[in-house]
Amino acid sequence: MHKFRATYFGAFILGWLLAFGSHAAWGYYPPLQATGSYSSHEVSYTVYNPQKQQGYTAYHNYPDTITVVNLQQHNGVIAWVTQDGASYSVSCVTFDPALNTFQNAWWGPFTSVSQLQVKDGVVAFVAGMPPSGSDPAHPEFKYATYDPAKGAWQYGDYWVPSFYGLNLTTKDGVVLFRYVSPSSFPGVNFNGVAWDIYDPKLGKWWPDYVGGNSYNTTSPIELVYISNVTIYFSADTLDWVHGYNPSYDFPFSNPWNHSPTKPLAYFVAQPKLGGSPLWVWFTDMSIAGANWNWNFGDTSTSTSRSPYHTFTSPGNFQVTQWISGPSTYSQTIIVGYPSTLKGKSLPAMLHLLLLTN
Repeated sequence: MHKFRATYFGAFILGWLLAFGSHAAWGYYPPLQATGSYSSHEVSYTVYNPQKQQGYTAYHNYPDTITVVNLQQHNGVIAWVTQDGASYSVSCVTFDPALNTFQNAWWGPFTSVSQLQVKDGVVAFVAGMPPSGSDPAHPEFKYATYDPAKGAWQYGDYWVPSFYGLNLTTKDGVVLFRYVSPSSFPGVNFNGVAWDIYDPKLGKWWPDYVGGNSYNTTSPIELVYISNVTIYFSADTLDWVHGYNPSYDFPFSNPWNHSPTKPLAYFVAQPKLGGSPLWVWFTDMSIAGANWNWNFGDTSTSTSRSPYHTFTSPGNFQVTQWISGPSTYSQTIIVGYPSTLKGKSLPAMLHLLLLTN
């Protein structure tokens, strides 16, 4: 049980954590940093691929009836809003070096788009949804991130009927929502917060079920922010902290349980098998990392977050990523050449193939 009265001192401590706490981070962190720009009717973005020794530029040219009204970008992920009369849409893009192409996504149409944010690999915004079937018109939180293991954007959404006073923020891969339901709505009068994070091991936003990632109260909710992949907020005189936990402790038996963030080392290697020389992109998708260290298994090392490396000789190489947190966390995979599997026993082949997957 973790309770304390929300005093000015408590607020000061939380503010200090936000301003001066260690700056952990989350992937997706693309190896190549695409940048974008826009005018009223055009969006362009560019990137340089050192493996191909070539730059790439792409354009979206819109007709005069469609206007680009907002563009946000951060660490190689770009998103923008377009307006066509009373209709709005959101597009996003990043560059996948393993596919050697820009990967695009699109949402819409919506009656409105607000609070577009691009941060730490996540695109998030509030969309006005038109009535559909039995659902009335309502606002909805939309968010997505790119998963290089799937070669595709992965989407999430969240909404509560008849809420308003929406506030959205994303940081360290966490998407955090705050909302208020009007007292005039029959039988409902609450303040709420909800959250989500993309789990690279499961390959989906998690938790992905309604009610498993939210908290509602009739008291005001203040001091809502994200620091080190951990959510801080207060309700009445209680303060609660929760971060991503790879042990998957949802749903909580006690919503006021103090559960600090546990780092997760995770990365995607593309490709894992190939001929010599083998150029491999390593895309970081770890959670709560502050420093990254790599050993490529061929005497080479790196401290880059999402490095690329060329294996110049045949063989299988054990690649390990370490990230720092309360202690050291690591992931290890095997990359190499299919020909090196020849002549090995079935258990040895299965062991190598298991590590490459």
